[in-house]
Amino acid sequence: MWQLRFWTYLLLIALSLAPVQRVIACSCMRSHPQTLFCNSDFVALVRVKKVFPSNEHAIGYNVKTSKIFKVNSSKSYHALKKNILWTPSSDGMCGVHLEIGETYVVSGSTMGDRARISICGLSMQWRTVPSRQRKAFKELYRHGCNCSIHYTPWWYKGAVLANVGGKECLWESKPGPEDCQREYGVCKAGSGGCSWVPSVPYKNCIKEHHQKREQQRAREP
Repeated sequence: MWQLRFWTYLLLIALSLAPVQRVIACSCMRSHPQTLFCNSDFVALVRVKKVFPSNEHAIGYNVKTSKIFKVNSSKSYHALKKNILWTPSSDGMCGVHLEIGETYVVSGSTMGDRARISICGLSMQWRTVPSRQRKAFKELYRHGCNCSIHYTPWWYKGAVLANVGGKECLWESKPGPEDCQREYGVCKAGSGGCSWVPSVPYKNCIKEHHQKREQQRAREP
């Protein structure tokens, strides 16, 4: 009986550790799309044509590059123009899964002569990207790369704001306007330092967010 309990105990430990190990294998910092844009070697709009395995560690996506939003060197440009995006073969190694026939905005890095993408970068279906954010990819994000965007707990934003010295925009966690700032926010330097650029879509989203918050508070006992 004790042997059965011993092996059962070991099996339970192994099962409990398995998902933890997978999470640890791929860990990405929470990053705003503008941050990912600015920190990437390239950002492009691509349509996925087919996928083919390279080996047990990597797969390649054959793509049609419709638009290059950013490229930081001739090396990255030539890697991107090969129209093959390489990614780890599993999500546990930060691999990206793209659907054949879909169009994505992707960001990545260049290693040797290969353009590489991962789950820690951009891989957004273009049809789901709001028009304001499409404009940001095309022209607005690049003008804010001298600013940083700091993901901040909503209840702690006052203390953080007092210490950033106008060099950062605060991306407020929920119940703050996290979604509004991710989808419509562009952080850019002005006379008073870095701040979210006003726009009609951004203001409307913030207004709707505040209305929902007030309605929620009114329902609370």
